[in-house]
Amino acid sequence: MNRDFNNSRKNGKPKYYDQYGQPVDEYGRPVDRNGIPYAEYDAEGNAPRQRVSAQRKPSRPQNRQNTGVPKRKSVQKKRRIPFGRILLIVFAVFAAVLAVAIWDINHLLNEYTYDDTDESSLAANTQDGIMTLALFGVDTREDGDSGTRADAIMIMSIDPARSSIKLVSLMRDSYVEVPGHGKTKLCHAYGYEDGGPQLMMETLNESFDMNITEYMTVDFAQMASIIDAVGGVTVTLTEEELEETNKYIDEYCWENDMPTQRIEAAGEQELNGIQAMTYGRIRKGNTGGDWQRTERQSVVLNQVFSKATGNPVTLLKFLHGLMPNITSSMSKSDFWYMGLRTIVHGMPSMDHIRLPLEGEWQYGTTSSGMSVIMFNDDVLAEHLHNYIFNDVTPQAIEE
Repeated sequence: MNRDFNNSRKNGKPKYYDQYGQPVDEYGRPVDRNGIPYAEYDAEGNAPRQRVSAQRKPSRPQNRQNTGVPKRKSVQKKRRIPFGRILLIVFAVFAAVLAVAIWDINHLLNEYTYDDTDESSLAANTQDGIMTLALFGVDTREDGDSGTRADAIMIMSIDPARSSIKLVSLMRDSYVEVPGHGKTKLCHAYGYEDGGPQLMMETLNESFDMNITEYMTVDFAQMASIIDAVGGVTVTLTEEELEETNKYIDEYCWENDMPTQRIEAAGEQELNGIQAMTYGRIRKGNTGGDWQRTERQSVVLNQVFSKATGNPVTLLKFLHGLMPNITSSMSKSDFWYMGLRTIVHGMPSMDHIRLPLEGEWQYGTTSSGMSVIMFNDDVLAEHLHNYIFNDVTPQAIEE
């Protein structure tokens, strides 16, 4: 085997020839022009590809530091998402959330009890673009609706133009003319056999020159879940209020076969649903009677409504607690109309007053010995109209 010294390093390897001048490898095996032995060909006569590649392409140095060539940093280009695509994604997410919220609200509007005994519509209940409706809080307990009196009586107004919701609390012991029953307590109108919400609204309209045709009633026993839905409320209790509230808590928990949830001390306290519900109902034991009870109810309801309208998430939680527990004369479309009109200018503010005003009423006793609250109906009606329709917070009229 001879060695060609004139071209001995072709492709980085020595080149050998046999006695006939044919190229061979260092072992004397015949090779092709690429230096691959024919003995390594497969049965079909094909050369190994890896060997061909290795012979044709010299290997690159693995460590650039040994070659003296400075190492290059790997630069990865960040792909920028087009702004239009970002907007499309944001819009899609917003549309999905909105669709879920609409579906959820529409589902909730199938949860309340619809009272279709009256043919009135919400449109007839709108004056100067302001919607009004009556809110009643009752305690049915085990007696059902028969003979139930309204413990809480409110007029709610929704003013889309001013983006506001107003609540007016009326005294349950107010001495008024109840159609067909003469002068008696306002709350009695709900309990008469021919009474209920319709007679209550008629009494409010005739006594205070209103045009209320729609109502919502909620059982006080269900207020606990509604209050819990917004995370409870914070109130300041006197020692007398603490004692009476805990008495009602014990009674409620015993009736519902659950452990008591007593409030531990007087002063500023965070109350859960059961505690706040019972706090809003007390009126005995030197706690201020019906006047202070109405004030306590307003404190609780103000916080509940304020929290509910604070953000959309809490509002949905509030509606989940409220809708299954109310009876209303408003149809499903009425609720949608009212809701859309309310939020058209953004989440509304909440305001509340109690009528009659301090100094414009006095306790009285009827000929039958019934204790009532007496006041001037015309003065109260003037305050009510100024507050709802003129956006004027009433002040006591000086005589």
